[in-house]
Amino acid sequence: MDQYLQQALAGDENAIRHITSMHKPRLLVKAYTYMKNKQDAEDIVQETFIKAFGALAQLKEPKYFATWLYKILIRESFFALKKKKRTELLELEIMEQLQLLDQENSEDYSELHNAIESLKKDYQIAIVMHYFYDFKVFEIAEMLGKPNNTIKMHLHRGRKAIRQKLEETMHKPLQQKEIKRMLKEQLLNLAQQYANVPAHYELELEDYHEEGIASFMWKGQSKDEGVFIRLDDKGRLDDFAKTPTKEGTPITEEMKLEIAERLLREQYPEALSYYKLIEQNKKESSTSFKYGQVVGGFPLDGFYCLIEVTDPGEVIHFTYTGYMENPPEMPKELYPTERIINALYEGDWSICAESFNEQYDSVPESGIYTIYESKLLRQAYDAVTGKPLFDSSDERKQSYVPFPNVEALPKKDKIEEIVGINEEWEQYEEESMDDAYEELHWRPKVWRDSDGKSYDHYMQRTFENRVKAKVDKHTKRLNRFIWFVEIEGEAKLSEEECLHIAAQFIQTYYPEYTPYLRVEMKDAEDIEENRAFFRFVVHKDGYYIENEFFHMNISKKTGGILMFLTPNISVEDIEKFERKEIKTIKELLPLKDLKLQLEWDRVYGKTEQDADEMRLIYRIRMTDGAFIRGVNAESGDVIYSLI
Repeated sequence: MDQYLQQALAGDENAIRHITSMHKPRLLVKAYTYMKNKQDAEDIVQETFIKAFGALAQLKEPKYFATWLYKILIRESFFALKKKKRTELLELEIMEQLQLLDQENSEDYSELHNAIESLKKDYQIAIVMHYFYDFKVFEIAEMLGKPNNTIKMHLHRGRKAIRQKLEETMHKPLQQKEIKRMLKEQLLNLAQQYANVPAHYELELEDYHEEGIASFMWKGQSKDEGVFIRLDDKGRLDDFAKTPTKEGTPITEEMKLEIAERLLREQYPEALSYYKLIEQNKKESSTSFKYGQVVGGFPLDGFYCLIEVTDPGEVIHFTYTGYMENPPEMPKELYPTERIINALYEGDWSICAESFNEQYDSVPESGIYTIYESKLLRQAYDAVTGKPLFDSSDERKQSYVPFPNVEALPKKDKIEEIVGINEEWEQYEEESMDDAYEELHWRPKVWRDSDGKSYDHYMQRTFENRVKAKVDKHTKRLNRFIWFVEIEGEAKLSEEECLHIAAQFIQTYYPEYTPYLRVEMKDAEDIEENRAFFRFVVHKDGYYIENEFFHMNISKKTGGILMFLTPNISVEDIEKFERKEIKTIKELLPLKDLKLQLEWDRVYGKTEQDADEMRLIYRIRMTDGAFIRGVNAESGDVIYSLI
């Protein structure tokens, strides 16, 4: 999973697709238990993946990605339920929204705003909730405690009154669909104003969520040009990122800070009484400012605002996650840190091999290293009781069998033939973000883009009805490919037949790897009806190399390869690795530069109240806060992440 997460962090769509398909079914089940509604559950899962991939760089423990996903999903579920139960504050929020619309003073919509303001209060509420927030009639009725027919009557009379008012002031007849279009265009225009979208950018995503949240994305002419913005249910910035468009003389750091704080004050003035500036990071051509809610000197997990300002003074990133109105108090007494370190030293350690990259990890050169690992090393501990918080007792121990004895097939020369592209498909150009690999893309010749700009349309346009492959620019070898299509066929292949197909493919095009490969065994629950997944793990001198494997997905309907992924390491790296004399873990202890890092961690339990609970925890880190990967079994040096 670490490998897929790293690839997803780099924007690899294959990895994102794989992670999504792996976790989505269970997330949907979990979301349904909260929302009691299939559509709401799907919306929650969609929002969970958007936020997870958007904040993937902040994941502290890659091993616990699934737990992290569940935490995000539960939080989103609780927030959604809160919004649906906000009857007492609903009228105030809607009136504030009307006031917000007035403050925009848009010439195109001023008459519409005036018409809404002229309505009776009941009509105003029904109109804004239905057309601006996209709430259904029965939802409005439930929240306001009124019969469905009453809401329908308010909407009917409200629409009629608005039309009459607009026809009087604009001197032309209007249809009801024009009124709804104007309300949605108000949000679009508001987003354009916030983002200062260049005129040559094209709108690619325009999505209106039922909870009132609106998302937009524009793309420029090159791969580096783009804007993404999401507005909350009050039209305020929720998430925003763009490529710089403003040039000019660099301004001072103080001026950048003033720009950031002014934007935060404009969007969420109440947050400043809870926030403080906790991080200021000068980059090559910009500075990021992180505001957070701090208790006892430690930021509260998940409550912050991040703003990035370029040297000429342009805001290019804004993310807001809220604050706690009733923050926790610091514990009166903390668990002694030396006890946790002693428990770590006295606990169980396992030895394994893992590949590291000198660009990302604290190793002298890239390659495979023998390391010691401990579950306690990556644990989180309650800072009051010292109790480990993650239950790893149910982790499955993997088993492996030898690589099948299969014959190679006749080699195909062209990449298209290897991937399985036939005459019904055609190649199209798409700008690549990867300097090391050439990206190839195909779509059916009969494919036609849809006109829609919703999130669903965007995902269909981005992922469906296409095949993507990557070829190493240096070696010219196929690195990976994936089919984003529904494959139909009459065959009903077994797991064994699919394994034979996968092994033959590797034996044909990557025979130098096969002496070092083992097949990872699967449990019955991992076997699917229409496709088979396989991992061929790299093995050398008695060690399974962590996170180095061929991954393949075979269609049981056709026998076609739907997904193929190669290891990151070369055969030369594998051959270079040898079993060496290593020291016992006792000889390497105590480890240098370890520390117990205090931080606030959100508690996600079974009740709504649990979502607002925080606890203080310890994590074992390097003295500079770096994430620990393992302990070099030869030297005793702690290997840690550089990013």
